[in-house]
Order: sequence, then structure tokens, then C-alpha cells
Amino acid sequence: MKVALSNIENVATQEAMVTVIRRHHRDIKLVILSDPYSKKNGGFFTQLTRNLNLRGLGFVNYLCVKMTAMPIMRWVSNLLGKQSLPSIRQICDTYQIPCIKVKDINAPDVVAQIKKYNIDLLAIFYFDQILQQPMIDAPRLGVVNFHPAYLPSCRGLFPILFSYLYNQQQYGLSAHWVTNTEIDAGPLIAQCDIRCDQPRSLLQLDRMVCNQFTVFYPQVMALLSKDLGVLAPIPTVPESYYSYPNRAHLKELKMRNLPLVCSKDITDLILDKAQSR
Repeated sequence: MKVALSNIENVATQEAMVTVIRRHHRDIKLVILSDPYSKKNGGFFTQLTRNLNLRGLGFVNYLCVKMTAMPIMRWVSNLLGKQSLPSIRQICDTYQIPCIKVKDINAPDVVAQIKKYNIDLLAIFYFDQILQQPMIDAPRLGVVNFHPAYLPSCRGLFPILFSYLYNQQQYGLSAHWVTNTEIDAGPLIAQCDIRCDQPRSLLQLDRMVCNQFTVFYPQVMALLSKDLGVLAPIPTVPESYYSYPNRAHLKELKMRNLPLVCSKDITDLILDKAQSR
């Protein structure tokens, strides 16, 4: 099966993405990375100002470490003789996998890339763009989204944060078909439950959940290779959707004594310490 793998590169998913590409490089024929700071999304400084005004300095620090600090941490890691945080493009180059960064995954030239490489399945993991129908229809077999929450609870952005706050700290990964533009709402293929006891920060919790993608991804691919029509039982848990957290959400997180990010998160990344369960 020829797979295209999509992601928005960040420290929470980096370890998992690198591992999956290394282990499954023979099947992965294209990697698509999102450009989160394109002009379409307002650019870096517009987003920075908006988050600072609406969510405060603490949340901005969390986003900066998670989304933009990898090059600096990689440089420090290399100075210390470590090889942590290789970029996804570096790993793709190692295995001669085409890797493109896109401002708009629905642009005609990106759809053409899916067809050029005869992609059977587009797999999305931690991606920030909504696919439109031409892209959904481009892969021969369809599109599967790997969402880091126990769907249908905690659809939308920052699912791990809201799983901590409002889903009784039940964490998981869900694989579902993407059939239209509705967010995180297609037919479920499979789910896995993840235990994360006493995380020291939200960023560490992000990494602990996302690292299970290395186990869950091949399980889902094995299911689909046997039966593309496989569907998980319909969950009985209540459905919920959350976008960006507001100040009330972040205040509740603080009251529960879970920091957004701490210094040990950064040293663990620099020193290449895995965050598995």
C-alpha cells in the first residue's frame, strides 16, 4: 500500500513521526508537512499577538516550545554530542521520500502530488488543515485521520488538553475515515486506550500520548490491508468538540497544578529522552 503521511511538525509528535517513517519507509511514498505560519493563517506575529491577548504569556510559551523551538534545541543537542530531534525532512532524505511543506493542502498542485505518486491512502496525524473534497477523493482508497483523543470525545484542536480537563483523563488514539469536511467525525476504524499517570506538564502529556502512534499506526495499517470496510463499534461516550482553549480553561488547568511546560521537558528533548508510557 502506497501511503502519504501528513503532519504539522512539532515536538509532541516528532519522536513518533520519525520512528514511523524509519520503520515503514518502504510504504511511505510522500510526506506532507503543514506550514502553520503561512499568510493564510495570519503569519507568525499575528498569531503570536492573538494568542498573547486571548490566552496569555504562559500559553504562548507553551506554543513556542512546542511549535517553533525545535531548531534551537536541535542545535544545543548537537553541541552536546546528542542526535535528538532530527527533522522530518532529514529522515525523509535518508530514505529518499519526497517531503513537501504546504500552505494549503487543498491546492491543485498538492492534489496533483497525491496522484503523481499513485497514493493509495493519505494518513493524517496531528494536522491543522481541513481537507476539501478534491483532496479527500485523490488517494485511491481514501483518507484516514489519526486523532489523539478517544473519539467522539474531544474532537477539534488541543484534544489532549481537553481530555485531561473534561474526559476524566481518558487518553487515546482514534483512527477514522475522512469522508467530508466535518472535523474528526468520520466512521471509526480503531481506537487504543493510553494510560498517562501523573504527567508533570501538558507538553510531557502531549508526547506520551502521541508516542503511541508508533504502535497504533501499524495496527491500523494491518487492519486496512485485510479489510478496508473494517469499522469499530459505535462508542457510547458523549460527543464533544473544543477549539482553542480560553483563559477559563487555562485557569482550570493551573488550578489542577498541571503546568503547560516545564524546564525538564526541554532538557529531556535536548538529551533525547523518550516519553513513553
